[in-house]
Amino acid sequence: MVGLALCAGAAIAGFSALKSKPAATDEKLDYARTMLLEKGTLNNSVNVSGTVESAEISSVTTSLPYKVTAVNVKVGDVVKKGDVIAKLDSTDVEKEINDKKKDLADSVKTLQTAVDAALKSIENAKGDKTREQAVQDTIVNSAKGALDAANNDLNAVTPAYNTAKSNFDAMNTGIAAAQTAFDAAVVAKDNAYRVWIEAGGKAEGDQYNAYTASETDLTAKQTALDDAKKLYDAPTYTASYNAAAEIYNQKLAARQAAQNTYDTSVAERNKVLNGIDGTVSAALETWKTANDALKKGSTNTVLEDLNKKLESTTLKADSNGKVTELKVTVGRIVKDGLVATIQSADKLIISVKIPEYSIGKLTTGLKANITTDASTAVIPGTLSRISPTALTGEAGSGFAADISVDAPDGLFIGTKAKAEIVIFSKENVYSVPLDAIKTGEDGKSYIVVKQDDGKFTDVEFTTGTANEFYTEVSGKDIKDGMEVLANAQWSDLVTAQSAAANQEGF
Repeated sequence: MVGLALCAGAAIAGFSALKSKPAATDEKLDYARTMLLEKGTLNNSVNVSGTVESAEISSVTTSLPYKVTAVNVKVGDVVKKGDVIAKLDSTDVEKEINDKKKDLADSVKTLQTAVDAALKSIENAKGDKTREQAVQDTIVNSAKGALDAANNDLNAVTPAYNTAKSNFDAMNTGIAAAQTAFDAAVVAKDNAYRVWIEAGGKAEGDQYNAYTASETDLTAKQTALDDAKKLYDAPTYTASYNAAAEIYNQKLAARQAAQNTYDTSVAERNKVLNGIDGTVSAALETWKTANDALKKGSTNTVLEDLNKKLESTTLKADSNGKVTELKVTVGRIVKDGLVATIQSADKLIISVKIPEYSIGKLTTGLKANITTDASTAVIPGTLSRISPTALTGEAGSGFAADISVDAPDGLFIGTKAKAEIVIFSKENVYSVPLDAIKTGEDGKSYIVVKQDDGKFTDVEFTTGTANEFYTEVSGKDIKDGMEVLANAQWSDLVTAQSAAANQEGF
């Protein structure tokens, strides 16, 4: 049903039987029901009723088949999250834990021995590396010293070698033409000799003459080459170059031998140290494996599960609230796993049913005014949930909904409550019941107002916001404190009944 809020301070006077014959709207109507006009709030709302429930309900449960040894609360007690509700017999699980700890201690001891041995192997391998590195460094440094000396020796003879080679190359360049001509003459003589022999080898004829001419030319070319060599002092430059080259090549070979020795010593050092590093790595891996096993053995999952089970023998509240149900007693095993139900008294809702004809007007988030028989105060709330489907069956039609309580003081779980869900609200207006409005012959709207002499007259007004029961009235003649006839048809009823009385002789 669409509800309303009466104008603040409106007073309704009592009414009784008719006393005298009334006259239209200016007659005196004794005992007519009236209301005092005052400004207030006009609401368009939906009124519903329901039950106060907790918005936060938690259950204390257990799956352990142990006897209850203590119950620390009773129904109605207020508890906080973490408070102990009950305790279960933990004797068996404590024995399991002690046995498992003993087994675990023996296992840990063995694993610790393996870890210690692995650490010792790592230390030994690192010590071997330190010592062997010193030996290998000595060998490499010695080879490096020999290489440096060989380089110095080679560098010392290189300038003289370079000078002798430069002179030797210059000499060869100077006699190159004579040498080339001489070499060609040798080839020509050899060819002429072959041709002459193939022709019979007689000391006559063209082939013989060509051969003798080649001999003469070779002799001339030899003389020219000898003269060039004398000119460039070839014997001296050649001897000087050969001597320098011999010394240089000896130093170069010595340097190469020193380089080879150094390279070999470096390679051997790396090989030895890498081998030791492999030993260290293997020892580290062995230690890691042993240490992981030790950690795993120290944090045995079975023991963890047993400790959790032991912790679970102390049953605690999961939320703040009031104990509304207690299903256990000392000495008995918990049935169905339920120990207690805790409902928050600070977070409440009103569980209501919204009529089908009103559901289209409402949306979540609308404010609500909550009232109960246990309190005269109006408690604020909010429409927080509307079921998307309608109820059917014995519960009747409608839509289930929840109204969250903004301030729970004065409300008690399980009690009945009413709520006015406000669709819209208009403040500081005059409003009258719909029955207080009459329509004149001119089509205008009037209210019937009592005057100082007790008579009632029609007062025109302008209608405003309205709901199904009340409407806003305003206008220049509408004033605070007016005494308004609550039912505008009352005067017509008086007129009709008075006329009937006169006809009957009254």
